[in-house]
Amino acid sequence: MSLDLSNVQIILDGDTDVIVRRDFSHPPAKVWRALTEPALIRQWMAVADFPMTRCEIDPRDGGSFHFEWAGPDGNGFFFSGPVLAVRPPHHMTHVEYFNGDKQMAATITTDLTAEGAGTRLTMVMSYADAAARETAIATGMTDGMDEVYARLEGLPLT
Repeated sequence: MSLDLSNVQIILDGDTDVIVRRDFSHPPAKVWRALTEPALIRQWMAVADFPMTRCEIDPRDGGSFHFEWAGPDGNGFFFSGPVLAVRPPHHMTHVEYFNGDKQMAATITTDLTAEGAGTRLTMVMSYADAAARETAIATGMTDGMDEVYARLEGLPLT
């Protein structure tokens, strides 16, 4: 199954994977910075109803990350986990826990490939089983991807 959300393509692959693709006009090194520098992450990843309250990332093999948002009704959420492998500015693999729930872990592999003067982002989100993937999608994890990636595209990356 494939969904095309304007500039974001989301593919449900097999029973456990979600593949996300998005092209950016920025070269890979600049997209990499937007994905790994907290000051830049805060500019594109927060949404109006869910301000980002914590943004920490150590983008190296053995590092970790913690991204947290406050909800409009006081119900916030966070993603955190270990960074497994990094090859700047083209590749990162990390494990993502939603609200610390290790049963809902996803292994996320992000690859940035030069496409002309720009970049193709390909992110593969692998869940333990079909039920975990279904639960993640039901939380709305794909909602807003087009919006936040459009903000990343609009950043004046130097």
